[in-house]
Amino acid sequence: MGRKINSERLAQVLSAIERNDGKVRAADIAKQLGLHPQMIARLLPAFGADTEHLLYEDEQGYLGIFKG
Repeated sequence: MGRKINSERLAQVLSAIERNDGKVRAADIAKQLGLHPQMIARLLPAFGADTEHLLYEDEQGYLGIFKG
């Protein structure tokens, strides 16, 4: 069994990505929220599985919300 997803943190990460769509990397979000980068790495796979939002990462590692 995996760790239970912290819904509050997931919402914080989503909000940070939406505010900076396509302009931040996972490490930047971790700094903004005062979290360890591993915490962000563990939360990213939850998008799409636990939320209706899908993320994308471009060639340089910048994160954005997929608008399909």
